Amino acid sequence: MKPGVVEVFAYQETLLMMAVFGIAILGMIWAAFRRWLRHKESIERLIAEQMVERVAQNDARMERVEARLEAVEQRGAQPPAQIDALPERPLPDPILKSDEA
Repeated sequence: MKPGVVEVFAYQETLLMMAVFGIAILGMIWAAFRRWLRHKESIERLIAEQMVERVAQNDARMERVEARLEAVEQRGAQPPAQIDALPERPLPDPILKSDEA
């Protein structure tokens, strides 16, 4: 028994609808994936900026510690009260100079 013309068109119409919905779903998935990638990149950028800031702060702290240690070594061994009374040299701003340009 041969299928009727109506049945063939109904089958083709069903395939066409499935293809359209499939393409629409793939488009939505692609858009969501791209949005997720942009979000992930922005988070990575923020983390990198925070790391740069922390490194700069740690460098500044290390410079202060080294300066105090140098002052202690120059004056010789002293009691803790005298070490705490040593003047601290002002340090440069820990913000990177490349950000200003």
